[in-house]
Amino acid sequence: MQLKDRNRSSEEISRTIQRGLIPREAPKINGYDLAAGTILEDSGRGGTIWDFVPLKNGRTAIMTLNVQGEGLPPGHYLAMARGLLRELGKDYEGLDGILARVNSGLATAVVGGMEQYVEAGILLPIEGTVEWAGAGRSLGGIIRRTGIFEEFSSHGPPLGMMEGFRYGTQQTELGAGDAVIVLSEGTQGIFRGAADLVSSLQGKPVAQVVETVQKALRKAEPDKPVEASILYLRKQ
Repeated sequence: MQLKDRNRSSEEISRTIQRGLIPREAPKINGYDLAAGTILEDSGRGGTIWDFVPLKNGRTAIMTLNVQGEGLPPGHYLAMARGLLRELGKDYEGLDGILARVNSGLATAVVGGMEQYVEAGILLPIEGTVEWAGAGRSLGGIIRRTGIFEEFSSHGPPLGMMEGFRYGTQQTELGAGDAVIVLSEGTQGIFRGAADLVSSLQGKPVAQVVETVQKALRKAEPDKPVEASILYLRKQ
């Protein structure tokens, strides 16, 4: 089998795993409207998903995962990261500490010469606040009802890169009509453009907002497959 054929087979496997991991619908979260989606490409790597994590106290965290690096089918690391997050979430009431545990688990599974890492952006809506934890280049921020945009920070390297790293979190208050957008990957310019677009769609159904952002992302890079996961959360 030629190398090109092996690569194609690897990507097909990854896309199959990816499609099996993506939830069929978004969870219900009291006090919030939520929509999420992953742009799927027939020629894509299968390297990103969105998902949710039930926590010990009954709350639900939502997240994007994105694999960086070359080696095994990216879907392999998506499945490992998702499985660890869902299992460990049973022991936590907030996000503090979860990323450190998942990071250690993935670091022990990295194959020499095939270094691949998982970027994660996780949101935990809690009544009038939202908690954020970011690993790697996951892009997230708040779009206030007034149109002001407040970008979240990353709290450390991608998961699996640096064993023993302690990730932080941040909490931000949300008022009625304030919204949060998370993008699994993209340039800073594309992300800020997406935030501007979302700001112009204030009051639209959340599913329509996500669909509009997906179309805009494809239009922004028409010459290559666009894979990205999007979360959109709006305070009622």
